[in-house]
Amino acid sequence: MIENTIKEVELFEQMKHGEPVLFVTAIGYIIGITDIPDEIPHSVVKLKDVYINCVSASRVNRFSKGLTISVDQIIGFNVLTEEERMQTVTNWQVSMAPSIG
Repeated sequence: MIENTIKEVELFEQMKHGEPVLFVTAIGYIIGITDIPDEIPHSVVKLKDVYINCVSASRVNRFSKGLTISVDQIIGFNVLTEEERMQTVTNWQVSMAPSIG
C-alpha cells in the first residue's frame, strides 16, 4: 500500500476534478484546470490548459495540452472560479505585454 504525505492528502481533499486552481511555486504562479483521477492521491497534480507566470523571466507561458506538477513543488494554492482564472490570466498577459509608444 502506498502511503500519502499529509501535504498530498490535504491538497487533494481541497481540489475537485475539473476546477480551476492557482499554484504558487518557486518558478512562479501556475493556473490550470485540475485533471484528478478518482483514485487515491499521488505525489503529482495533473493540470489541463495551463498558464505559468514566470516572474523572473517576465513572461507568461501556456501549455494547452497540460502539465504535471510535483506536489513537493507547490508552496501554496487557491481554488478559483472560471471568471477569476480568465481574469488573472488576462492581467498577467497585459502586465507582460511590451509598452506602446
